[in-house]
Amino acid sequence: MAEAVVSVAATTLGKLLLEEGVYLSGVKDKVEELKTELIRMQCFLTDADAWQSELATVKQGVAEMKELAYAAQDIIEKYANTVANRKGGGVQKTLKRCCCILDEGITVRGVGSKIDAFRTKISNLETSFRNNGIRESIIGGKLSPLNASQRNERQTFPRLEHDVVGFDDDLNKLVEFLLREEEGNRVASICGMGGLGKTTLAKMVYNHQKIEQHFVSRAWVYISQQCQKRLIWEEILIKVLSPTKEERNEIQKLTDEEIVDKLCNFQKERKCLVILDDIWNVETWNNLSHLFPNKDTSSKILLTSRNKEVPQSVDLGGFLYELQCLNKGRSQELLKKIATSWKEDPVTETYMDKFGKKMIRYCGGLPLAITILGKVLATKKTQEGWEEVLKHVKSHLYEEKDLLEVNKVLALSYNDLPSNLKACFLYLGHFPRNFEIPTKEVVRMWMGEGFISQIQHGGTRNDTTEEDVGERYIRELEQRFMVLVGKRGSLGRIKTCRLHDLMRYCCQSKVQDEKFLHTIDVFSMKQHEVSNGNVRRLSIISESGDNSLEVMNFNDYPQVRSVLHLLHPYDLSNFKGSRFKKLKSARVLHLENFKNTNGKLPEDIGCLIHLKYLSLKNSHINKVPSSIGKLRGLEILDLRSDRMRVPNVFKNMEKLKHLYLPYDYWVWPVWAKLELANLCHLQTLVNVQHINIQISRELKFNRLQVLQVRTNNQVLQVTSNKRAQVAIQKLVSCSPDMNKLSLRVFIKKLPSQFSPNLAKLTLCETGLENDPMPTLEKLSNLKILRLLSQSFKGKKMVCSKRGFLQLKSLVLCHLKRLEEWTVEDEALLSLCTLEIEDCKKLETIPDGLSFIRTLQELKIINMLLSFKQSLNEGGSDFDKVQHVSSVLFHNCEQ
Repeated sequence: MAEAVVSVAATTLGKLLLEEGVYLSGVKDKVEELKTELIRMQCFLTDADAWQSELATVKQGVAEMKELAYAAQDIIEKYANTVANRKGGGVQKTLKRCCCILDEGITVRGVGSKIDAFRTKISNLETSFRNNGIRESIIGGKLSPLNASQRNERQTFPRLEHDVVGFDDDLNKLVEFLLREEEGNRVASICGMGGLGKTTLAKMVYNHQKIEQHFVSRAWVYISQQCQKRLIWEEILIKVLSPTKEERNEIQKLTDEEIVDKLCNFQKERKCLVILDDIWNVETWNNLSHLFPNKDTSSKILLTSRNKEVPQSVDLGGFLYELQCLNKGRSQELLKKIATSWKEDPVTETYMDKFGKKMIRYCGGLPLAITILGKVLATKKTQEGWEEVLKHVKSHLYEEKDLLEVNKVLALSYNDLPSNLKACFLYLGHFPRNFEIPTKEVVRMWMGEGFISQIQHGGTRNDTTEEDVGERYIRELEQRFMVLVGKRGSLGRIKTCRLHDLMRYCCQSKVQDEKFLHTIDVFSMKQHEVSNGNVRRLSIISESGDNSLEVMNFNDYPQVRSVLHLLHPYDLSNFKGSRFKKLKSARVLHLENFKNTNGKLPEDIGCLIHLKYLSLKNSHINKVPSSIGKLRGLEILDLRSDRMRVPNVFKNMEKLKHLYLPYDYWVWPVWAKLELANLCHLQTLVNVQHINIQISRELKFNRLQVLQVRTNNQVLQVTSNKRAQVAIQKLVSCSPDMNKLSLRVFIKKLPSQFSPNLAKLTLCETGLENDPMPTLEKLSNLKILRLLSQSFKGKKMVCSKRGFLQLKSLVLCHLKRLEEWTVEDEALLSLCTLEIEDCKKLETIPDGLSFIRTLQELKIINMLLSFKQSLNEGGSDFDKVQHVSSVLFHNCEQ
């Protein structure tokens, strides 16, 4: 984790040197030297975490290095931002001002002295690490004591446990695959999060009677995170051959090439099953793959992994079995089997029914947690004993010294994460239990904190954004079973995710160890007592909606970098002292559901010169002060709420990448129009009103990818549609890279041209008079089309031959006048999902749907009963949809 903090600091300094070099005049060389020192220090921190429990001096040094990295980043960013904010007269004036005394005594000489002090401290820490052997452990590649002990504890053997429930179907599928003789069916994989029973299921396969009879030789090999290639090679060969002691000695003398040849030949001559338990990454498999022949063999491989990327890289034609958490019934069955095995009688049955079923929900369907709870209950022979366990069930699962196995097993997944992903995973600890985490928002919070770097993680192409990298991080966490997928978008993108209860506890445990963030529960806390000086992140959770307590004082958190407020509204006026100006280091403010007595965001929001991310989403704030224009480094601004006054100051915020305006807003001063022409980095512009934006020839959004235009409800069809057409055409044409467009404007006519990259289009209340399909079907990259309420006022639509070749999802909703829809041959050939809602004049679905073999899901919502009946089996249109795997009806009974 310390490595991640130092990496972020080094990357930030690199970006400052590249993008803000003019504002670092006088200290630029020193900043470059400090960046180099920080990068070099990362090599000491790579494995230092593994030594922390062994050496207190190392633990202290790692903590000091984190604080030093934070401080270095803060002081240099503050210097650059302060100079930039005072420019006001061009570059020459800026350079002169660099020599002047700035706020709080920041001078060239002062910053230079601080950088020298940072470098001295880094040098001292380096000496300390060397004296404690840290450098040698990295260069020599030795296992740290912690990793070595973890390997010994995690060592697995093929001996089968008896307390197993719910694996019968899984077992039969795996055995069936492994017994197949066809060429190519070579590898079976079992994947899932820690504690699901991957190793247990693999043991059941290994010991299955049919497997024993089918394979001449079986080998069970535990791999682990610390895979030492040569030792594993020898172990596999020894277990396959079952050699004598003398033959084992000879194996140790073989060259690598001789071992590979010997093992491959043996697998071709005889049927072998090799089980590789606990492969952590693709690199490990690459070190082992030479040992297994690809063809001319009946031998098989079964592997277990916490990372879906491993089996996907091993054999695309293989069998991937992804274990799921046990359902409620299976969970109760397993708990009963373990907890009451000592005595099955009516009394223990009563205990199970009365107490066990209440406890089981804390296990989250995780077999390991259920097993641990069952072993605790097995020692309790009385009702009082069971009641006591129920009373303290969380501590029995998470906190008792001899029952930390759950957290220990899950922590292995965390320890295996790359340093950048460790910080991202811990950030999820901000969110409460069972919270559906919006992935787009959390990725942008990571961006605000500096956790995402395009350069470090392959984002060298012009079309790769930090969001692309962040989404890749989310997918990797899901591949590693660190997060669970909540909702997916129409094209499969992960829209929300959440943490399994036990994984969340693991996350919180690591958060506390690393002092990564502090959580305040407004409802449950009377007083807030914490050593606040080093709190870097703050999560405020007001689950009850009780906002009467004065529990917050931002003066107590001078070094906080992120503040997240979640769930129920909390009154901003309850904060003691100053509101924001003491949050000098803040990068992220997510103030969802915040409110203030006067409805105004405090003026001192403009003091947060480091701020990158600000969200007032669903807040009860109706006035944004002009001082927000001072946030020149702000990249994400989310003002999505019902009604708000916004100042015309966005033109000063040239680094803005994502701007979400309120659903209904007016610009201050009165009659002013938003000036956005300077925002050359803008990628997202949402809820912009065409009547409130200054449209000029100079307007050019070369990087804009997402545009949503809407009109105030009160003037939806009052303004001239001709004027709206001109404004929309200009906005669309000045954004050549746009891939998502949403229009809620009465325009009557489609724009004459669209971006060739357009992938998602939503039209609502556009009042189109002519069929839009002939125009839209020519958009070669369009994948999602949503025609919503009053978007089309005509009676007939036609999807012509070879039209919409890439379209995956189509929604027709509230098209009140639509009577006839035709789909010609070879149209919509890629369509996967179709939704028809409240188009009651549409009497039948197109004949052409019967030829769209890609169609997987059809949703019919709020349509006439006769329409539904025509699609049911035996209905007049059933033949058009009988090939669709899922046909869903909702509210079609009238």
